[in-house]
Amino acid sequence: MIKLKDILFESFEPVRDKKGSLIGMIFTMADGRKIFRSGRGKMLGIYYPKTNETRDHTGTLVGRGNLLTSLITIYK
Repeated sequence: MIKLKDILFESFEPVRDKKGSLIGMIFTMADGRKIFRSGRGKMLGIYYPKTNETRDHTGTLVGRGNLLTSLITIYK
């Protein structure tokens, strides 16, 4: 279920491969969270700045810091 708080974002940043093709988007939410979605809209992970943690789409801890771009391999 999509929640309203996940639809409202302050900014977004496209993520592209070497050829310039769109791989996904990183959306920055009002509370500072960063949500990485694939080019097809599937959520790949979330970075939580308050705890400095990156979690994948299942909620599993990926690591400390903003590691969202390391989740690109999940999509491929």
